[in-house]
Amino acid sequence: MENLIFNQQVQEFNALWHQILMLDQKKDFKQKYPNFLELTTNEISVIHIVSENPDIILKSICEILNLPKSTLTNTINRLEEKGYLFRTITKKDLRSYGLSLTEKGIQTQKEHIEYEHQVFGKILETLDIEERIEFLMLMKKITMKLIK
Repeated sequence: MENLIFNQQVQEFNALWHQILMLDQKKDFKQKYPNFLELTTNEISVIHIVSENPDIILKSICEILNLPKSTLTNTINRLEEKGYLFRTITKKDLRSYGLSLTEKGIQTQKEHIEYEHQVFGKILETLDIEERIEFLMLMKKITMKLIK
């Protein structure tokens, strides 16, 4: 019985989550965030990491994202071909390539931040202050348990 209830809750969460995710399918989102919405999750993650760590080497990104080197290399190649970032020999280790964002990459990271602020803001706006505090506490609890 408990397993049945859990499965129903998972299905309900899945349906609700997908409704939230569909917010970005609106026409105004696609026009407002043209670069950001065309990228994969891995590509967005790489742009985000490079924006916070200029000249970061591929090995460090592999460790952060827990991705195989071949997957990351393909992702970097696509981002470089699309004009989001470029490789340069890093000053830290002349045998390695560091990554830097192009203007398009910088703009895309700005879109990413603005998009998340808008979507997360819409979610939080549906709650009163006490509910937001409780929601954020629950999100922290979930995050901490998933990290372990």
